[in-house]
Amino acid sequence: MSTLLKPSPHERKLDQNAAGVPMFQRSARLQGWIDSYARDHRNPVNHVIHIVCIPLIVFSGLGLLNWIPLHLMVMNHAAGFGDVGMALLLAFFARHDGKLALLALPFAAVMVIGARYVPPLGHLALFALAWIAQFFGHGLWEKNRPSLMSNLVSLFVAPAFLLDGLMGGGMAAKSS
Repeated sequence: MSTLLKPSPHERKLDQNAAGVPMFQRSARLQGWIDSYARDHRNPVNHVIHIVCIPLIVFSGLGLLNWIPLHLMVMNHAAGFGDVGMALLLAFFARHDGKLALLALPFAAVMVIGARYVPPLGHLALFALAWIAQFFGHGLWEKNRPSLMSNLVSLFVAPAFLLDGLMGGGMAAKSS
């Protein structure tokens, strides 16, 4: 076979992400973060609290960040920092697990559109109440600190953990 037809060892295959991980295979790093997150979340009451509150925190955080003007128009709509945050979350998912990123897309779209219709005080109230509930869940039922206290990447791992449950693993699956 001619050397001209052989792929360069530096070329990336079409089914791989930028990190060289096959797009529909979870990275070992994300799996490790999810496993660590699971060890901090074993109580069924706290599972329910997190299943409700994590999406509320993402939604309301997106809404609050969108009130910071970015002065950028995307498809005739003003984009905000919350939209950038959601794009970063989706990029994180895509880098570590393509299936997870695809599963997150419809949820992200609903949150991005829906967040525009809630006033800032509504987002602030949702954000505060959801965080308070999660801290109570850890204090009263888990008897441990939230994962966020030891690893800020948990801000990205928590939603991944819930989405993982929809694919048959994670907290959502264990609570049902």
